[in-house]
Amino acid sequence: MTNVDVIIAGAGIWGSTLARRFAESGRKVLVLEKRRQVGGNVRCETDAETGIEIHSYGSHIFHTSLPEVWKFINRFTTFNGYQHKVLARYKGKTYFLPLGLTLVNSFFGVELTPAELPAFMADEAHSSAIFDAFFRGYTSKQWGRAPEEVDPSIIKRVPVRATYDVNYFNDYCQGIPLDGYNSIFEKLLDHSNITVRCDAGVRLENGAFKVDADDLPRVPLYYSGPVDALFDYRHGVLPWRTLKFETEKLDIADYQGTSVVNYTEAEVPYTRIHEFKHYHPELKDIMAKPKTIVMREYSAEWKLGDEPYYPIDTAQSRELLAAYKAEAEKIPNLILGGRLGAYKYFDMDKSIESALKIDIGE
Repeated sequence: MTNVDVIIAGAGIWGSTLARRFAESGRKVLVLEKRRQVGGNVRCETDAETGIEIHSYGSHIFHTSLPEVWKFINRFTTFNGYQHKVLARYKGKTYFLPLGLTLVNSFFGVELTPAELPAFMADEAHSSAIFDAFFRGYTSKQWGRAPEEVDPSIIKRVPVRATYDVNYFNDYCQGIPLDGYNSIFEKLLDHSNITVRCDAGVRLENGAFKVDADDLPRVPLYYSGPVDALFDYRHGVLPWRTLKFETEKLDIADYQGTSVVNYTEAEVPYTRIHEFKHYHPELKDIMAKPKTIVMREYSAEWKLGDEPYYPIDTAQSRELLAAYKAEAEKIPNLILGGRLGAYKYFDMDKSIESALKIDIGE
């Protein structure tokens, strides 16, 4: 490990993007990944029987309006043009999200025009009804807060589309990689200047970084693991929400007719159901097979040993994060980033953008 210019701890999308940038600038890069495989939470697995690509950590849809990010990622994959739409189930009926003319007209049985929608939703009775149906129960499940603690006025701060557009994202560039998400990481890390070691978690011991019993070279280290874990939780544990999944293979061609359906009622224990074959409509043979795979997603309180997904923003968590950032600043050549290192939820394009903006001294 002596011929190393840069170390990247974590082979998720942030770390892999950085590794590629450094490698293309001529630096020797060592990528250390604590899991057995690269890809972070974007990692997928292909079911051998059906050929369906399963998003192991919940659905990931690439979407962006950032030209530099779209140009970069398209060097390593081709997207299928999938446009993400989300349905919501409430009291036995199905509605299109997000909040717009399609949802409002269907829910209330009216035929509002775009000009009429703002005044209609400004009415407290209408906004409260929408909030109770589609936000109150779902929010309580997702964040572990009792419905009574959720302020119905929040609905007035949610953007309301005065159109029938049911695309979930506004970004004009969207899609799923034709050859799967795993191939992106394989191609990003396929460079003569990059060495990848999996099952290799970085730890800090007496001011030195180690992997197993080995001291790491004292070169810049870009760390995208949990920042509190790096410092052995000396100031306390940063709070997260975690997710649990139940995956089921069914002997039918199509279970729900779309990739994601949210279940908004608090009485339904899961938040949503994913059906992965719908992400690849171009694979006609897979779509036609009389088998499908669904995944029920449950939100839960995080504890040590669980996978952290969503940081919880409170005054206490901000104070803890500041303490850990102060610790990191004491260590020369340590740079924190990514979802876990920055304690910030990033969409995939924003994670790439963050890695592209880092000054690597080219």
